[in-house]
Amino acid sequence: NITELQVLCAHNSNPLTGLPGNLMIEEKLRCLLTNTVKFAVLYVDLNNFKAYNDKYGFERGDHVLLMTAETLSRALAREGQDEDFLGHIGGDDFFVIFQSPHWETLCQDIVHRFSDMVSKMVGPHEQTHGGYLAENRRGELGLIPLPTRSIGIVKVGPLQFESNREVAAAAAEAKKQAKKRLKEQG
Repeated sequence: NITELQVLCAHNSNPLTGLPGNLMIEEKLRCLLTNTVKFAVLYVDLNNFKAYNDKYGFERGDHVLLMTAETLSRALAREGQDEDFLGHIGGDDFFVIFQSPHWETLCQDIVHRFSDMVSKMVGPHEQTHGGYLAENRRGELGLIPLPTRSIGIVKVGPLQFESNREVAAAAAEAKKQAKKRLKEQG
């Protein structure tokens, strides 16, 4: 029943972004695994978001989350397929499911769009220095880097995973590795 699906979507949407939440993400993964189709999963996480939120306040933090959702949504709308899916796990974590064969190009577009978005959200001083002065987790004043994104990518082939939980765990591990590589580069 369409009304039941609409109610389920409304109850399981992120209140800030309006994007589908965990239940809808799980259902989409389950459906794709059942139909044994190829797809790619992106786990997008914002780095240095908590520090930004602490420094500039929840309103600006929420604006970053909304702009991230919009950036991801625009990338999908530009070249994606109707079957592509964007969900908001919660906090600063987003989940994208691509059936589009152009998913790698879309990922590059997301990276560029995100960088442009962040540069518009801070002043010239912060842009020049790549961050802002604030207390770090140890309570010491220092340069806190601007928010960046880590993207974990998992390509899923037919019968490669048995459950949506396995796909989600693989995506979480890929995101963890992306964050680790970013930290090593920084």
